[in-house]
Amino acid sequence: MPRPTTTPPPSKSAATDAESAAAAPPEDHQHGVLAGSATGDSPCERSGAPLSEGQSVDGHGARGMAVPTPLTREQRTQLEEQQATARSVALRFPTVADAEAAGYQPSTTYVPCIGAHYTNLAYVARFDPANPSELLYDGTAPTSKVVGLSYLIWHPDGEPEGFAGKNDHWHQHNTNGGLCLDAAGVVVGGEGTSDADCRARNGTKRELPNVWMVHDWVVPGWECTWGVFAGECPELGGTMGHDAWS
Repeated sequence: MPRPTTTPPPSKSAATDAESAAAAPPEDHQHGVLAGSATGDSPCERSGAPLSEGQSVDGHGARGMAVPTPLTREQRTQLEEQQATARSVALRFPTVADAEAAGYQPSTTYVPCIGAHYTNLAYVARFDPANPSELLYDGTAPTSKVVGLSYLIWHPDGEPEGFAGKNDHWHQHNTNGGLCLDAAGVVVGGEGTSDADCRARNGTKRELPNVWMVHDWVVPGWECTWGVFAGECPELGGTMGHDAWS
């Protein structure tokens, strides 16, 4: 989620996971989701309903893994290089304290399924695997741990070109009037927040038509089972405003 301007042991590499998924046949599916990918038993699902249609795989509140598109040999090679870069960046900022020392600022509280977002507006102008504009954490304490990355891009010309292939599902947050933002630009409510509830939180509903984002779950131990580019990570449960473990 954005702070906008006017704007388990480690598994194999996330890129390899993505390649394996892309090579598999789509089998039974509906509405762009692999059958059985959302069981209702994951920490994310137990934490509640989806907070945002924008981060679901088909834009209608559905959860789970999108049907993967096969990659060419060249795309696989490029994706592996991009993800190696992204992973190295995530490992440079293992805690919230590290992120804040590098100029990232809190743009959401902790949100089950997607983590607490820390944003650096210096990186929103273009997609660069080496410079994610957002880092995701399992809480907001200085010692909270990194769980993933989010590339938030200001792109008025439609969905950006991002990672190699077609499996990075960029999303927006513009339904129902958009997100609820406070005066500092911090997200204090999702798209489902009503105007009245947003005002009660000292916020204003705002659509962000030129803002696009994609999550990248490449942190060792947090390679999400719904896919490396999933809008939600099923392993991330916990309580809104607290952390993944509460």
